[in-house]
Amino acid sequence: MARRELLSLSLYSLLASNRGGLFIVFLPLYLVEVKGASLPIALVILSLAWVPASLIGPWVGRLSDRAGRRRPFLLIGEATAFPLFLAIVFAPGYVLAGALFVGAELALAIGTPAYTAYVADVTQSNERGFGYGLLNATSSAGGVVGFVLAGVVTYVYGLAALFPFVVIVMVGTLSVVLFVVPDVEVPASTRAHHPWREVKPVVTFSFAVSIRAIGSGAVATFYGYLAATLGANDLEVAFVAIAGLLTGALVSVPLGRFLDRRGEIRGIWYGTALTLASYGIFVLSTTWTETVPAQAVRNAGLALVGPGMQSWVARMSPPDQRAEYLGIFTLVNSTLWSVGPLVGAVAIEVGGYTGLFVMAIATTVVSLIVMEFLYGEMGLRARWQRRAPAPPAGEAARQSLL
Repeated sequence: MARRELLSLSLYSLLASNRGGLFIVFLPLYLVEVKGASLPIALVILSLAWVPASLIGPWVGRLSDRAGRRRPFLLIGEATAFPLFLAIVFAPGYVLAGALFVGAELALAIGTPAYTAYVADVTQSNERGFGYGLLNATSSAGGVVGFVLAGVVTYVYGLAALFPFVVIVMVGTLSVVLFVVPDVEVPASTRAHHPWREVKPVVTFSFAVSIRAIGSGAVATFYGYLAATLGANDLEVAFVAIAGLLTGALVSVPLGRFLDRRGEIRGIWYGTALTLASYGIFVLSTTWTETVPAQAVRNAGLALVGPGMQSWVARMSPPDQRAEYLGIFTLVNSTLWSVGPLVGAVAIEVGGYTGLFVMAIATTVVSLIVMEFLYGEMGLRARWQRRAPAPPAGEAARQSLL
C-alpha cells in the first residue's frame, strides 16, 4: 500500500514540478518583457511570493496534524491557486500580475507541509531517503518535460504563453489529487503548542543547513540570466535548466538510498560540498555552454541536500506532529532561500556575477562550518572538543540532542 501511495505522490510531483522550476527561471523574464516590470521589481515580487508562503508552514502543518489528514490540504491549495494563476494571463500590468502570483504561491503553500509529511507517514525511517529521493527524481523529470515544452512554447509564441501553459498543467495536478492520491488518515494531534525545548533541535538544524539557502536561492534565480548574458537564447537557457534537472532525475533515487544507508547528516554535508563546487564552475564560466556542467553538479548536490533535510526532520518529529515540524523547517529554509534573489541582486550590483557567486560560496562555507561544529560529521568537531574543557554532564546530554 505504501508503495502505491508513494507512486501517486510521484505522479503529483511529476506534474506540479512543471510550474515551480519555470517560475524560478522564466517568471522574472515574463514580468519584465510581458508585464513591463523592471528587474529589481520582478525580484521583489518573487521574494514577496515565497516569504509569506513559507511563514504559514507551521500553522497549516499544525492544522493537518490536528485533522489527521493530508490530501484535503493538497486539494485546497491546488484548487485555490488555479483561478489565481489563470487570472495572471489577463492582468493588465505587473502590479496586479505580481499580486496574483503572490496569492497563488500562498495558496499552494497550504499543501506543502502535508505533502512532505505524507511521505513520512507511509514510509519507515530506514526508507525515507528513498521516498523523498523518489519524489525528487519525479519532480526533476517533470521539470525536464516542463522546460522542454515551455522552452518550445515561449520560443515560438513568446513569454506571453507561459501562464496559459501553466494553467493547462494545473488541470492535471488537480485531477491527480482528486482521483489518484489516496486520502490516508494518520493519528490526529491534540497538542496545542510545543515547549521551546521540544522544537529547538529542529529549529537549530533548520538554520544550520539553511544558511547555504541564501546563496542557493540567488543562484537558482540568476543562473538563467548568467547563461543569457553569456549568449544563450530562451531555448538555450531552458537547456541549461534541463541539464540540471535531468541529473536530478537520474541520481535522486540512488542518492536517497545512500541517505538511508549512511545517514542524513553525511548526505547533506556531501550535497552541500557539491553545490559549493558547482559555484566554482559557474564563476569560471566564459560561455553559456560551460554553465551546463555547473548546473548538473549543483542539482546532484541538491538531490542529497533536499531529501536529506526532509528525512532528518521527519525522523526527529513525533508521528502526530510531522506536518507542523516540517512546516517549521520550511519556515526557516524557504525564508532564507527566498531572500536569496534580493541578496543576489545586491551582490551583482556590487561585484557583477563574480560577486554573486562569491556570496553563494561564502554562505555555503559558513553552512558547512556550522553543520560540522553542531553535528561533527567530518571529524572537525571531535578535534575541537578535544581542545576544549569537558562540559558538565547536563550540558553534554543537551548537546547530544542537537
